[in-house]
Amino acid sequence: MNYKLLVDTAMLAGEIMLIGGAETYRVEDTMSRILKISGLEKTETFVTPTGIFLTLGDSSIDFITLVKRVDNRITNMSHIYRTNNISRKLCSGAISLEEAYSELKEIKSQKEYDVRLQHICTIIGSSAFTILLGGDWLNSLIAGLNGSLIVLITLITRKMRINTFIKNLSASILIAFNSMFFLHELGTNLQLDTLIGGSVMPLLPGVAITNAIRDTLQGDYVSGTARAIEAFVLAASTAAGIGIGIALYSFVMGGLIL
Repeated sequence: MNYKLLVDTAMLAGEIMLIGGAETYRVEDTMSRILKISGLEKTETFVTPTGIFLTLGDSSIDFITLVKRVDNRITNMSHIYRTNNISRKLCSGAISLEEAYSELKEIKSQKEYDVRLQHICTIIGSSAFTILLGGDWLNSLIAGLNGSLIVLITLITRKMRINTFIKNLSASILIAFNSMFFLHELGTNLQLDTLIGGSVMPLLPGVAITNAIRDTLQGDYVSGTARAIEAFVLAASTAAGIGIGIALYSFVMGGLIL
C-alpha cells in the first residue's frame, strides 16, 4: 500500500470537512477510519478548529507525520456529506485509494456556494426571520433592506480582508441606525425589537454554537472551548453594534431616544 498517498488522502478529507464546518470529533473519526485501512499499529489524529495533525506508522516502517493549518472556515454541508461518502466507500473497499484521493481533490477544487445566491439568501433570511419573530409585512420589508446592508458590508470587508468581528460590528451598527430611522419616520407601525432581531439573524454564529456544544459533549474540551469563545465574540460584536447604532442615531438626532 502507498502509505504516503493514504496519509495525504486522510489529511485532504479532514481539511475539506473542517473548512466546511464539521465538528472536530467528526473530522478526527473520518481521518482515523481512513488511516486504519493501512493495518498498521499506530494511527493517531488530532484536530483543532485551526489545525490538523496525523501520524501513521509501526515498527516495520518509518513514521509519517503531517501537520496542516486551516485558516479559513465556511459552512458547506455538501462538502461534508460528499467527503463522508467517499470515506465510507474507501473503507468498505468500494473504491480504490487513488480514486478516493482524486474525488477529494475534485471536491476541494469546487467553489463555495454562488456568492449571489448567498447574498439573496441573506436578504430573504432577514425578512423571513422578522416574520417568524412576529413582525408584519412592513417590518419584513425593512428587514430585507437591512439584509442588503449586511450584503454591502460583507462585500466591502471581504474585498479589504477585514475579519468577521468587524464585519458583524459594522453591519449591526448600520442595521440599528437604519431601523431607528424608519421607526422615527413611521412611528408606532414598527416593532423595533422584532425588526432588529430578525435583521441580525444572518450574522449570528449558529454553526459555531452548535459545534461548540457537540464537541464539548464528545469530550473534546479544547475545540469546544475555542468554538464557544468564537461564538461569544461574534455574538458580542453584533450586540455591541446594535447598541452603538441606537446611541449614534440618538446622538445625531440631538438626544432623541425612541
